[in-house]
Amino acid sequence: MTSSLVPARPLPSLLLGAAGGALLGGRPRRPAAGAIAALVGLTLVGVAASGPVSSALRRAGTRRRVVHMRFSFVVPHPVSTVFRFFSDFENYPRLVRVLREVHDFGDGRSHWIASGRGGRILEWDTVTTKFVTNRVIAWQSTPTSLVRSSCTVRLVPERAGGTCVKVSIDYGVPTERLKEAVAVLASRRRTREIEADIRRLGQRLDEMSPVPLLRD
Repeated sequence: MTSSLVPARPLPSLLLGAAGGALLGGRPRRPAAGAIAALVGLTLVGVAASGPVSSALRRAGTRRRVVHMRFSFVVPHPVSTVFRFFSDFENYPRLVRVLREVHDFGDGRSHWIASGRGGRILEWDTVTTKFVTNRVIAWQSTPTSLVRSSCTVRLVPERAGGTCVKVSIDYGVPTERLKEAVAVLASRRRTREIEADIRRLGQRLDEMSPVPLLRD
């Protein structure tokens, strides 16, 4: 007589992993409580990382590695000023803290360097896919880049002289490693930080005034 193993259901495993990650990421006020939470969290993640659970986490990480961001906001600056800022990618590290450097080669190509989790450095190349003065600028990563990204910024003039900035961002880092798949499951904080940085555009433009002119 032969017997067959019943495949483990991924949902309880994912819940274990998520619960463990939450306990590890939390900051209890009392040191004793923090030690207990860390111990329990490590145990849960350890259990979740075994056998079929590990595969479930990898699959969930794969599905959620791509982040989609859509938001808009208004800045008290004219469209021409806002467009001058966005049209020079080398301005972006002054706006988004996760970006270390951006090298704009002036021919539609640019090289981006950002800080990843744990001090890891991420680098990728992009090409400009749309450029309409004072209206829209869009770019996407090259096929061989580690980071997959596609971004569009649209500008709409406001009656009071300001500009409505509409941002569309899709990005992700393809990986099959378990620890990074688990990390991506809790990437909402990084997404909120990027959006908050971009929304501070008006403040940055005030600090940078006058905005550098477009290069020939």
